[in-house]
Amino acid sequence: MNLEWESNWLKQFDNNLENLMANYPESFEYEDLIFGIRIVNDKNKLRALFATMDNTDPNSSRHYFEALRYHGDNNVGCIEWGWKMEHKTDFLGLPAVGKTTYVTGMTVHNFVEGKITLERSMWDTGCLMRQLGLKAPDPQFVI
Repeated sequence: MNLEWESNWLKQFDNNLENLMANYPESFEYEDLIFGIRIVNDKNKLRALFATMDNTDPNSSRHYFEALRYHGDNNVGCIEWGWKMEHKTDFLGLPAVGKTTYVTGMTVHNFVEGKITLERSMWDTGCLMRQLGLKAPDPQFVI
């Protein structure tokens, strides 16, 4: 696809779950390597996962995604994205209530006839941990 398509896809996470789900055919593979979640051909499970980030519940944390760059074509590519979270609850068992964090990540997409047939994501958990005041690996690489 392209950056514009990916940007629109990310915006659908904000209270547009039905349109978001329309991007996935019946046969797909989804994986978030950080969460340890893998979903294959089960749109109900994918919908339930995405509903946790759709900003419809005013008592839940807010999730906002932005597309930063896209590398690829209409068949396969990688989107670099940013994820702002306004935490109203702890996150992944980490103390986050009342904090706002921003992390970046990447998602690889494979497309068939304009639908996402493969989605595999990784994001910067060390950055998140540091923003929550937790010990995380030093971001500096020394040779």
